[in-house]
Amino acid sequence: MRVRYRLRAQRDIEGIYEYIRERNPRAATDVVARIRLAADRLGHLPYMGHAGRARGTFEWAVVGLPYVIVYEIDAAAGEIAIIAVFHGAQDRDD
Repeated sequence: MRVRYRLRAQRDIEGIYEYIRERNPRAATDVVARIRLAADRLGHLPYMGHAGRARGTFEWAVVGLPYVIVYEIDAAAGEIAIIAVFHGAQDRDD
């Protein structure tokens, strides 16, 4: 399945990058690459995540990092839509 990022997810990843870059530019690049790699894996195994908080969504924890990818599966279109990326400690009720 094809993986695409919604605008919210793109902004989340940019925010993660900027936050980490202020402290360690190389680590910021590595973290974003690992998040994107985890998202790409969903294209091959879309149901490896668990049911998400919002109806019809799934969540996948990035192995070795404190980030969670929230996504939807559109099997008819052959597409995974990455909706958001959160830090595990982030308050998601906003």
